[in-house]
Amino acid sequence: MTPRVSGGRSRSRARRRSLLPDHAALGPAPALRLGLLGLVVVLVQLAFFARVSFLGMQLDLALLSLLMVGLLAGPLHGAAYGFGVGLLIDVMAGGQLGLTPLVYVLSGYAVGRLGELRDPESSLVPLVVGLFGTIAVLALYGVIELLLTQGTRVSSQMVGVVAGNALIDALLSVPVHNRIKRWLLPMLPEEARRRRRRRTYGRRTPSSDIDVRIR
Repeated sequence: MTPRVSGGRSRSRARRRSLLPDHAALGPAPALRLGLLGLVVVLVQLAFFARVSFLGMQLDLALLSLLMVGLLAGPLHGAAYGFGVGLLIDVMAGGQLGLTPLVYVLSGYAVGRLGELRDPESSLVPLVVGLFGTIAVLALYGVIELLLTQGTRVSSQMVGVVAGNALIDALLSVPVHNRIKRWLLPMLPEEARRRRRRRTYGRRTPSSDIDVRIR
């Protein structure tokens, strides 16, 4: 009788894949996933977060989700998501049509390029992107609005609002990032899924991938 010891490579891989949030009902479907996410985010933002403030600070969920989508999914998906979310906000909130989509497209593409070039894995990256990304996007929005609207002036109150929104976005950036990543995971590149598996289940040693047989 020949004893055989196997590392169970295929079984362990199947078990790990079954534990990942694959959302099999939708499949990858980037357009559908981004569209549903954007619709839910805009509705929640306008119905709840736009009416709730804490010490003058408001969570801009739409902006924060844009930063996280760009960071995770890349510049093209970030720009497409930004255009859709910005257009929905302008139409539903009655703002200056076209201003928010323009700012969000530029911001989503820029954050996506940052994610591609730097390939960040640290858990602090969402916090940094949430803080400085919010400041940059709101500043860009203000500059374009100043150029398009006559009579608008920058006041210390506006600076305080930008700082407060950036702070609360930074505080909530990590949980928002994790939830969005869980939803977008099936459409992310394979390398992003491999990084998720390594962080979730630990790095495998070389011996775990060797099928050892004793004959």
